[in-house]
Amino acid sequence: MSDINGQISDDEPAKPRADRSMIIILNSSSGVNHTDRIRQQIMDALGSLQDKVTVITLMPNNDFYGMCEQAVLQAHRTKCLLVVAGGDGTVNLVAGLCCKYGVVMGIIPLGTFNYFAREHMIPLDVAAAAQLLLEGQIRPITVGYVNQHLFLNNASFGLYTRIIRNREADKSRFGRFRLVAVLSAVATLLRGQRPFAIKATVNGVQQLYRTAMVFVGNNTFQLNNMDLHIAQFAREDRLAVLVLKPTTRIEMALLVVRGALGKLNDETRLEMFGADSLVVESKRRKIDLVVDGEVVQCHTPLSFRTARDALWVVVPKQEPPA
Repeated sequence: MSDINGQISDDEPAKPRADRSMIIILNSSSGVNHTDRIRQQIMDALGSLQDKVTVITLMPNNDFYGMCEQAVLQAHRTKCLLVVAGGDGTVNLVAGLCCKYGVVMGIIPLGTFNYFAREHMIPLDVAAAAQLLLEGQIRPITVGYVNQHLFLNNASFGLYTRIIRNREADKSRFGRFRLVAVLSAVATLLRGQRPFAIKATVNGVQQLYRTAMVFVGNNTFQLNNMDLHIAQFAREDRLAVLVLKPTTRIEMALLVVRGALGKLNDETRLEMFGADSLVVESKRRKIDLVVDGEVVQCHTPLSFRTARDALWVVVPKQEPPA
């Protein structure tokens, strides 16, 4: 099992059992704020096991990383299951720690999009997701890294960074609803982005680009949802890369329409390819990236890679082949 540095841990991850003790990290800021009701739904679904469950509630003013790390360390020491109840950003944070310390992760999705949960068929219903913790199986999952930052869904910079920043501002103003997120993204796309120059090394081959956005995906569900053929690379545990060429506002409006119609695969303003590794160099010493919906700052060069079977997750049992 790989840790955050890609090294192999000597600890075999603990297997989930119906009588297993659990530590649940519950993010009160994810999705709609009905923390007490969600906690009760989880406990009701766990039935008699709830006496073996510890719930740690993250409040907006808490040290998220510190509290999550302590919870994961406790799960590592006691060989219990670590469960994260939150959106993709919270799942990303906990996943990085679970990779680092060799801990199995369960998920109760509470976010707006829940791409990682959807990718792995984890129920979006709170009670059903909690029940899966008792009945599911664990499976190793391939994750992506950009420098030291893990990503489960995507890592991107340029126009996508503006999309996420504006989306969060609009959600704070109008509510954390999917329609708000979609309309905010469309408005940002139509305002455009000044292009910038990068040098990309793809599988050892260098290429110069002027681009408005670089998007690196690792989630087949999200890429299929965007109707992009590069989803096949994510299925192969490779990086799915999209580079947006400089566009005018009119061209961007056409891109938005084609995207809504699911006709992006033949779009000449997009260059798409798969990669086992990707290194991006820039004149800028630091670049703001969006990593699974959260903005982080990274020093250049940016080094993207995958770590195969690095994260163990409780997922639905697969039916045996006929």
